[in-house]
Amino acid sequence: MNRRLALKQLGLVSAAAVLLPTCIGDPKKVTIALNNLQITSDEEILLGDIADVMIPATKTPGARAVGAHLFTLVMVDDCLPKEQQEKYLKGMRSFEKSLKNLTGKSFSDSSAEQRLLQFTLFEQKLESLPVEIKTFYSTTKHYITQGYLASQYFMTEVKPYQLIPGPDFRGCVPVANNKTVI
Repeated sequence: MNRRLALKQLGLVSAAAVLLPTCIGDPKKVTIALNNLQITSDEEILLGDIADVMIPATKTPGARAVGAHLFTLVMVDDCLPKEQQEKYLKGMRSFEKSLKNLTGKSFSDSSAEQRLLQFTLFEQKLESLPVEIKTFYSTTKHYITQGYLASQYFMTEVKPYQLIPGPDFRGCVPVANNKTVI
């Protein structure tokens, strides 16, 4: 065996040893890195399902498609104090159980129409639920809406953002004689 071939094979084996663990990745892994929140992939999927019910996909992408549920997690992770984060997580973890108690069906196993009916009933009974679930629901609704309205899709396709004063502003043009009296 010559030395070049041995070095080449050693390099390939080393590269494979480094890259292989990143390729095999955990299929149940959370898609974003959070500093303070410890959530599971099932909780991320639940939040995406909730986003789909709040702003469903029609001819336009829904909240899940634009990543509003991930925006929600980042905002909760970065912007809420520790006590609010704990309430949020506790509410998230008891949300599906309380919804199942109200409707008799699991939220995750329901169809889109059933989820909408479950949400309608849930909103009617919201005042009688524990404060953690109220906190989770109101925070999620706020941030999903904010995330959708701030998404690239919404800002470029639905309501294109334009800088003020806009392209029609001409600052170097002299003002014409205007006979209008204010």
